[in-house]
Amino acid sequence: MRVESVLQELQPLLDRFRTAAVETDRSGRLPLEHLRALGEAGVYRLAMPQERGGLAAPPEVLWEVNESLAAACGSTHFVQAQHQGGLGFLLRGNAGLLHEDHLAGRRLCGVAFAHLRRPQSPVTVETTPTGWIFRGEAPWFSGWGLMDEVVLAGRDERGVDIYALVPLHSGIEGIQSPPLSAIQASATVSLRLHDLVVPRAALVLTQTLEEMARRDFRSQLGYTALPLGLVREAARWISSETVRRCLAERADRLRRRALDWTDDPSEALEVRAGANLLALQAAQAAVVSSGGQANQLQHPANRLLRESSFYFLTQLNAPLREVAFDKLVLQDWGPAFA
Repeated sequence: MRVESVLQELQPLLDRFRTAAVETDRSGRLPLEHLRALGEAGVYRLAMPQERGGLAAPPEVLWEVNESLAAACGSTHFVQAQHQGGLGFLLRGNAGLLHEDHLAGRRLCGVAFAHLRRPQSPVTVETTPTGWIFRGEAPWFSGWGLMDEVVLAGRDERGVDIYALVPLHSGIEGIQSPPLSAIQASATVSLRLHDLVVPRAALVLTQTLEEMARRDFRSQLGYTALPLGLVREAARWISSETVRRCLAERADRLRRRALDWTDDPSEALEVRAGANLLALQAAQAAVVSSGGQANQLQHPANRLLRESSFYFLTQLNAPLREVAFDKLVLQDWGPAFA
């Protein structure tokens, strides 16, 4: 399998996902065949090193794939990104847990660790002679009923975060969350942990909150592809060539800044917040261009508007929130609003 063949296999999938995007959005759960098809096409191999059965695709290719997927169907991209995020944890922490079935999409792995950004983790970990006991409730897990496993994280008695690969079976209960305004097909639930016993062999990695914060900035840049993909899709529903050209130019500048990033945290936040704002503007422009039809839930512009708001909330932490406020409201709007 080569990178070029994966990109060729991906194109008809993108067309299929785009055609079904509105129906998928309203379904409540992503079709499992979407995730399986991406695995069969080789998409999950792109970011993996060759010695692990991957294709080691260059960053520009990975970016284009992510942006194209997000443009075609936000829900499909978001859920498959959970799987890819899980594989990234395995590769970085305990590659022995990474199997061919993961890369082929026959075994799917989600993640549940965002709760660690809270001052007090709602998931605690008790150390035992043979492993750990996880207790509490992880409030955000996407892919319930789709994923086979989860990279689950909790905080132990020392304040260290323990990440482990856990099958989604007895000991984990999926609690349905209130309906989401966007990306409804992500099948997002809370995971309630009933004295979940985890053996030491399931350990993926340990890290402190400070180490997690440092990695957050790189992750912010990676997720910038989602709102920029939305900008690309929104342009299909905008009648003004001038507006489409303006959006494309701004998206290109943000894309280049993301790809050229050199570890500056403030730059990462600026680019991510800028992409979120551009997606919101593009979606609003699509709504205006579509007129009253966009007030209907089944109209693509309506879905894009809701998704653009969702991207402001994804990976939202205190630093990103402050930059988002600045982009949305606090910057000088000129003399007309003085």
